[in-house]
Amino acid sequence: MNIPTITEALKEYPENQVTNYCAYLQKLLTEKQKKGNEWVIKNPWMSQRTDAFLIRMFNLVASDGLVFDGQDITLQSTGVSYNYQAYKNKMFLAYPESVIDISLVHENDTFKFSKNSGKVEYLHDITDPFENDEKQLVGGYCVIKNKRGEFLTLLSKADIDKHRRVAKTDSIWKQWFHEMALKTVVKKACKQHFKDVYSNIETLDNENYDLEQLEYIDAEKVAEIKKLIKETAADENKFLAWGKCKSIESLPIDQYNPAISLLKAKVKK
Repeated sequence: MNIPTITEALKEYPENQVTNYCAYLQKLLTEKQKKGNEWVIKNPWMSQRTDAFLIRMFNLVASDGLVFDGQDITLQSTGVSYNYQAYKNKMFLAYPESVIDISLVHENDTFKFSKNSGKVEYLHDITDPFENDEKQLVGGYCVIKNKRGEFLTLLSKADIDKHRRVAKTDSIWKQWFHEMALKTVVKKACKQHFKDVYSNIETLDNENYDLEQLEYIDAEKVAEIKKLIKETAADENKFLAWGKCKSIESLPIDQYNPAISLLKAKVKK
């Protein structure tokens, strides 16, 4: 990743936005996490992203008037990810007068709604505002009011679970269930009632649903492969070319067994 190249390509944008974006990319590239007794690169997929790709992602986000800040809009192994706040921000850009209310409903809450002559009225009495237990969730709702009308979108817990299964990002759901559930509700509302406004975001954000999230081998498997490469005096560069990866740490998990078989075959020789 060449920061000067990215900075030069994005010079038409505010300097602080580009500087923050580059700092965010650098963090993704170098951040480490502990696995077992080793510190390993947290985002090995990042080393496979070209400058052209990273420039294009910033441009695509900016084309919607949004800022790639690394908080509400982030880069994952599957593509660009927008959180529920980013969806709200886009609505405010399109319709500044918008009133948006997104919330989850739990078992002991009272929730009532009605729609009369296009006007949405609702009551949500939250029994415990600190209740975040997934098991107690009943569903979620999103109310959007602006000059286009008043819209109410409802999703049951079963509906939210369906979106979770399709997303194939369960590790994120486990860590940030509340935020992901809110995103699911607002995303459904925006797609259903404001598809013309969110067409570009849908194209980008849907990558997180349509692409298999890459999983990489863990530290133990990395050590085993390195040991076999050393024992067989195999050419590591040729091995990486075979595995189509830039490092052993970024070898996809589905390539692990074939890699072990290949190296063990060399041991037998």
